[in-house]
Amino acid sequence: MFIILLDEPTLFVYESEEAMRRDIEPPDAESLVGAIFDDKAIPYRVEWVRPNIRRKWFFGLGSVTFGEYRLTPCGEANPSGLKRLLEEHGEWVHPPAFKESLANLLTRLGHE
Repeated sequence: MFIILLDEPTLFVYESEEAMRRDIEPPDAESLVGAIFDDKAIPYRVEWVRPNIRRKWFFGLGSVTFGEYRLTPCGEANPSGLKRLLEEHGEWVHPPAFKESLANLLTRLGHE
């Protein structure tokens, strides 16, 4: 399970990296993704396999060719970082069905 903070107060929860990549398009991954943790408190970052390509035309118009990204672990497990994320943003969860799972995870982190 991946827990992701985008550029808004909602935590987005995905069962897998593939589910996340289906839902978060590359331009959004580039500009909106904040914190990413898995349910074992390992932090991740977006790593670009192929970057987005932006082309500009006249008058500020342009296009974006979507790149490709993957998630890469970027450090040791950080239970306190995940706990802080859940405490600060756990009120708003998408999809709402994961709210109880995140509350249970927060309780577990409080006992570690």
